[in-house]
Amino acid sequence: MTRTAARNGFERFLDDTIEATRREFSVARALRGSGLGPGGAVVDKLRTNADALERAVVEPELNAYRRGSLEQFRLVLEYVEGDEPIDAFAEELLERDGYVQALDPRVSAAKRRAVEEAVLERLRRLGDGIAPIVDRPEDRFWPAARAAFDLPEATELAEEVFPFTGPIERHGEAFVFAVEIDPGEVLGGPFAAALPSPSIDYTEEAIRAMRRAERQVIADTKAEIERRFDGG
Repeated sequence: MTRTAARNGFERFLDDTIEATRREFSVARALRGSGLGPGGAVVDKLRTNADALERAVVEPELNAYRRGSLEQFRLVLEYVEGDEPIDAFAEELLERDGYVQALDPRVSAAKRRAVEEAVLERLRRLGDGIAPIVDRPEDRFWPAARAAFDLPEATELAEEVFPFTGPIERHGEAFVFAVEIDPGEVLGGPFAAALPSPSIDYTEEAIRAMRRAERQVIADTKAEIERRFDGG
């Protein structure tokens, strides 16, 4: 039994997802949905400094998502290798979850519970799905996957276990992705510090980018599965 193959496979999938989300995310669309209006000094300067805004908003968010996801997966592996249910890890899993952190503080307790249950169910499916890989002695993901699954089983893993946007698909109205921009940090220059600090709500663009990234990465993963499993 080894965690290495499962961890390597998950990390590759995660990195592909983050890169696809970065490509899909549009700063222009995020600003359009920010509620700041079409003009004004701050918005105009942010539009012309999209690269700076991406570094200030997108990069930190994606880096935090990666760190939290890797920590979650470490706990998922503990669930796979142990005898306790996923609920035994619930507190630690949820405190590392990007969706839970993005919940609108105004949501009802019932809605929060529904989102948390959706998150835990997704992580349980992930653990159960990769368990056959964890049981294999191979250290590399694809040799372990080929030994653990046949082609239909591996394809089902990609289609049913890897997707990660389930909570926002079912409870999209419960989330707020927002950040307060410091013009001095983002724009620089002698006059930036005098500009107001707007709050950018990029919820719609974040959800759009994640959905599109998920579809692309799942399609790419299925194509690679077919190539890797070709010929048995």
